[in-house]
Amino acid sequence: MKQDEIRDFLKRMSAPDTVKKVEFPLFEVPPGRDKMKVSINFIDDLQVVITAELGQATMKIKDILKLGEGAVIELEQPAGENARVLVNDQKFGTGEVVVIGGNFGIRMDSIYQTERKEGIGKV
Repeated sequence: MKQDEIRDFLKRMSAPDTVKKVEFPLFEVPPGRDKMKVSINFIDDLQVVITAELGQATMKIKDILKLGEGAVIELEQPAGENARVLVNDQKFGTGEVVVIGGNFGIRMDSIYQTERKEGIGKV
């Protein structure tokens, strides 16, 4: 831009009619909305992903590529320790790994307590 063009541009930007204050309408809660209560049963059919974490290991890619059938990966968690249980990737608790008719399961030992936010969980 040339010097004259810059001056004209700045004059237009500082002109009083180019900037106007925006006025928003007042936000009002619809009548009765603050007293509406929803039963906790509305979440009964929601599906969540439950994950049991037996342990973790850190390996180099070259070592992973060498793995074959029958290879053993040593986990950083001692044998016999409880598995961490996650619900939708959020910590939920811990439990003991059990075998139920050929399938693995988790017998819950503890469930983490979280602080409830005000208004949540009230019915």
